[in-house]
Amino acid sequence: MTKATLPLNGMRVLDLSYVFAVPYMAGLLSDLGAEVIKIEAPHKLDQTRGRAFGPYLDNDPAQDPWNRSGIFYVVNRGKRSLAMDLSQPEGQEIFRELVAKSDIILENFTPRVMRKWGLNYDELKKIKPSLIMLSNTGYGSTGPWSSFPSQGTTLEATMGITFYTGYRGDKPWKVGQSYPDFIACWAGLNGLWAAIAHMRKTGQGQWVDVGMYQLGVALMPEPLLQKQLDGTEPVRMGNEHAEHVPSNLYQTKGIDQWLALTIQTDSQWATLTDLMQKTELASDPHFSTAAARQRNREAVNAVVAAWCLTHSSQALFKQLQTHGIAAAPVLNSRDLLRDPHLKHRNFYETVMHPEPIGERPIIGRPYKLRFRDAHIKKPGPRFGEDNDSILREILGKTPEQISALKDSNVVSDFPTNPGISGTMDTESMLKLKTLIAVDQDYRTK
Repeated sequence: MTKATLPLNGMRVLDLSYVFAVPYMAGLLSDLGAEVIKIEAPHKLDQTRGRAFGPYLDNDPAQDPWNRSGIFYVVNRGKRSLAMDLSQPEGQEIFRELVAKSDIILENFTPRVMRKWGLNYDELKKIKPSLIMLSNTGYGSTGPWSSFPSQGTTLEATMGITFYTGYRGDKPWKVGQSYPDFIACWAGLNGLWAAIAHMRKTGQGQWVDVGMYQLGVALMPEPLLQKQLDGTEPVRMGNEHAEHVPSNLYQTKGIDQWLALTIQTDSQWATLTDLMQKTELASDPHFSTAAARQRNREAVNAVVAAWCLTHSSQALFKQLQTHGIAAAPVLNSRDLLRDPHLKHRNFYETVMHPEPIGERPIIGRPYKLRFRDAHIKKPGPRFGEDNDSILREILGKTPEQISALKDSNVVSDFPTNPGISGTMDTESMLKLKTLIAVDQDYRTK
C-alpha cells in the first residue's frame, strides 16, 4: 500500500534562521514534505556550522570545516542552501522574487533587522497576501524589551526558570543546553499549524510572532501557584522531589553511570528495603512513613546511594521496574544510539551524506504518522550548494545573471568569513571528564 501524500507537499519555505530553534523547526517541516530553502549569509556563518557547538565530524575540520558540523546536519536536514547577502539591495530584491513563489518565511533576527531591510511582514504580504511568516525572537516584536538580543542562557534566567533549578543552598543553575530553543521550536510549530489551516481555509496569510521569553511561565506552574496560594517559594533541590523520598539520581557501578529512582508509597519503600536487604528500615519510625523519610532525607539518600554503587544501572533498572518501582538509567549519547527501544521505533534514520562523511544516523521525530511516510528526505546542505539551481529553476535567472550576482558577492559559493576552525583536544577533555569516552571504532559499533 502506497503511503498518502505528505501534509506539506507542494509548500515552499524560506528559512532565514540560525542556530537551533527555528532551523530545527524548518528541518521538521522538510520531513513533512515541504521544500525548504535555507538562505545563509556569505559573511556570517550559522554558528552551528562552526566549532562553537561541538566537534567537527570525526574531529576533522578538513578543507571545508563549514561542511563538517554534525549539529548543523541534524537540524538542517532536508534543506537546500542559497548563500545570499540580504544586506545588499540586490539580495533583497531576489528575496522578494522568492517570496512571490513561496508559502512560508521563518526568521529569528532581532525585530529591527527585517524592518531595516524593508522585509517585514506588512511589506512582504503585499507581494503575496497568503504568505505565512514566523518571527522567533527573545522577547517578541513589540514591547520595551523587543530590541534586546538573546540566547538560551539569558532567556532561562529572565523566564524565571533558573530561580527554581539548582542545588540546595546553591545559586540558580541553567537547565541544560539551549533548553528554551527547543521549547520555542514546538510552540512555533503549533502557531504554524494554525496559520496553515487558516490559510488553506480562507486564503489569508498570518504573522506568527513568537516571544521565547513568554514560554517560561507555562513551564513552571507549580511555583507560580504556590506563590499565589501561600506566598512561599519552592526550595532549590537539584534532582530531588519535594514530597517523595527517596527520589533522586544515584551513582551506580561503572564510570559515570547513574540511575533515576522514585519511591511514591510506603509499600514501595518496604519493597525497596527488601531488595536492599535492609528490611529493618521498613518498620523503623525514622523511615517507615513518607513524612518520616522527608524529615530524614539525607539519611535515606545515603542508604540508597550506598546500595546503588554496588550494582549496574541497567540491572537495577530492570529489577526495580519488575517490582513496580519507577526507575530508569541515565543514558549518554552512546547508550541512546544503541538503545533497543529507539531502534525499534526507527528514531534514528540513516542518511547518506556526500563523501567522505558517508552514512550517519540522524534523529527523526518524536512521533509516527500511521498514514503518512514522514522521513528525512536528504542530508543537510553543503554551503551554497544549491545557488545555481535555485536561481535558475525557481527564478529563471540566466547563467550570465548568476555570474554577475557572484561577481558582486550578492551570492557566494563559499563563506567570505569562515572563522576559526580546529580539532578538539580529546585527551585533555578526557582528563577533565568533559568527555567520558571516545569510540574510535564507532562506525562498526
